[in-house]
Amino acid sequence: MSNFTATLLLSSTPRKSPPSTPPPQTIDSTYITETIRDAFSCLCTKVYLNLLLDTWKPLSTDSLSTATAVEVTIIDPTSSGIQIRALKGYSELKEFEYIYNVDVALQEDSVFRKHKRLVVFDMDSTLIEQEVIDELAAFVGVKDKVAAITESAMRGELDFTASLRSRAALLNGVPSDVFTTLKSNGTITFTPGAHELCKALKKLGCKLAVLSGGFQPLAEWVKSSLGLDYAYANTLEVSADGKSLTGVVLGDIVNAERKATLLKEIALKEGVDLRQVVAVGDGANDLVMMREAGFGVAFNAKPKVQEEAPSHLNSRTLRDILYLFGFTAAEVEELVD
Repeated sequence: MSNFTATLLLSSTPRKSPPSTPPPQTIDSTYITETIRDAFSCLCTKVYLNLLLDTWKPLSTDSLSTATAVEVTIIDPTSSGIQIRALKGYSELKEFEYIYNVDVALQEDSVFRKHKRLVVFDMDSTLIEQEVIDELAAFVGVKDKVAAITESAMRGELDFTASLRSRAALLNGVPSDVFTTLKSNGTITFTPGAHELCKALKKLGCKLAVLSGGFQPLAEWVKSSLGLDYAYANTLEVSADGKSLTGVVLGDIVNAERKATLLKEIALKEGVDLRQVVAVGDGANDLVMMREAGFGVAFNAKPKVQEEAPSHLNSRTLRDILYLFGFTAAEVEELVD
């Protein structure tokens, strides 16, 4: 007999794109109500008749009646695990999420669920709220042009490496002290909950890394600000006189494949089983590392990424990721105190 957990979190951001055949209605709710729980139970038994749902547990409050995050253990009597993996991609699960504005994260209920040892993050639009290359482009008046390419690349419509080189080329002439300026003038802001999440994970003994398709100066600043252990990003060439950027990216580009490789290298160095690794990101270039990790989370991600990632979470705060590990609100408060 195999056990799995389903964590249901009420989305605090606008509804995701509906399925190809839109459901007849959507339901707004303040909590994960009994109606929502019953609908999920019916979904599981409708898709696979021999799945059994055990006790529901509130996470965000002490009471099921007022919880925005809850979990339930799902028992697969066949011990195959095939059913729950198939359920992740089942169209009726996507329809359920859309109708009730709920994110559902399915995981094997093993010892590794709570005991994470390495968490790697994307930087732009994940740990920080901005796409840094777009902000750099503003210094030479091409922000809109670069932002359009960035958006397309993050949706997976363009090859990331080629798009980064083409965008970087437009940065020729940007002052070389631009990263200091962005940090000091308040342009770059941390995603709500980033500090709390990293503090909690450090208390749990996790190693933390930022693996970014952005740029090393800001990745190092993020590492220092959040107390991370590793920072890998791209390097932009500086002109011979040291006054400006040339628009050339030096060395290996941190693309999707490089992120996955770095994840495995850090895990090996730290002696961490990949089942205890978590990868968090928002763009198409984060999908490979999410699949390499024991658990991948698409945070406020592009639709294509939400569709393909191991799990997705649409929330105003990164600290809600701790609910996916099974921690209650009281435990989260203790960890961030």
